Amino acid sequence: MFSTNQNKLKSLFHLKKEIKTGVDESGEGGDSGELIFEFSKSGSELKSYTMEFARSQEDMEVFSDQEMVTNWLMKFRSKSSDRFIGELPQKIENEPDWLKEIQKSIRIRFIETQHLISFPDSRSRHKYEESHRTTPTVLNYSEELANAIQKKLAEYAELSQSLDRTFPTRLVKGNGLSKPTIDKLRDDLSKLEEKRSRLIVAGLLDRGEEIDFKEFQEIDESNINVLSVYVHDVKEKLEVLDELTDKIDLLVNIINSRFLYKKMSISKKEGFIFETSDGQSISPADLSSGEQHELVLNYELLFKVKPNSLILIDEPELSLHVIWQQQFLRDLQEVIKLAGFDVLLATHSPEIIHDRWDLTVELSGFTK
Repeated sequence: MFSTNQNKLKSLFHLKKEIKTGVDESGEGGDSGELIFEFSKSGSELKSYTMEFARSQEDMEVFSDQEMVTNWLMKFRSKSSDRFIGELPQKIENEPDWLKEIQKSIRIRFIETQHLISFPDSRSRHKYEESHRTTPTVLNYSEELANAIQKKLAEYAELSQSLDRTFPTRLVKGNGLSKPTIDKLRDDLSKLEEKRSRLIVAGLLDRGEEIDFKEFQEIDESNINVLSVYVHDVKEKLEVLDELTDKIDLLVNIINSRFLYKKMSISKKEGFIFETSDGQSISPADLSSGEQHELVLNYELLFKVKPNSLILIDEPELSLHVIWQQQFLRDLQEVIKLAGFDVLLATHSPEIIHDRWDLTVELSGFTK
């Protein structure tokens, strides 16, 4: 297990290695032990809390060593944590205030090992519908991304209409902006053309949907004021799409650097688009399990995680080629840099860790 923000999380807890094996009152075998939480800040004393726990023989077969730690985090912070409840006491005795505050301050998202199939919400399903209908997660996420793009484009269009309506007034009365130099305007127009091209590649704009800024080759004093207001407006419009574009760019770059003989692009109407090396279209649902795993995981981290969350990832190496495992941490750190969260990762694969053993915390307390 390791964290990408080791200074923040390494000192939060550790496991006491002594595990007691015995027989309970019913005559069934089981293990018991202690979970020790430690927390310290620079310049303050170390705080510690010890929690006793019991593990039945059945639990020993179901739960991994790493899940013992995630149990405490998930139990209080996520509705999807029912599968963890059995290991720790339902009521924790004399829990200190500092530990309660840590629980309240951490937004948790748990990414499970098996997440390639989406199950319908039984509460919203009509009673006459099939109760076991499932959908590949990649198809759900493809549709979800297309909807997110449409929503953002609607926001972009609304702002565009607002700015266009007031353009003549601001042009005549001035918009309070300082008069730029011709060189500055040319530089701004060049950057806008680069952004326009990037938005087209990201699937957010169609070719011809915006003015080709390369058309503005000649700038003189007679049109400098008009172009100044225009450039300001276009910058403001395109900024609406910046965050979504950055995430799409990173997702597409990661996927296209991993998949062989397939190329991914994004459509504002269809979401994920895949094409084979010989030009044949392929449905996201027809990707291999390893490819779907890579796409689903990176999509979840980029588009479904709230900033400043703590993400728990269980065994990401499953279905991943060894080379992909070695590249996993590098991709993850790029995603973290953009999306802004912390990660606690449980893995049995040295290939996932690769050359970052400085981030690891070994959990070996549950061996008999």
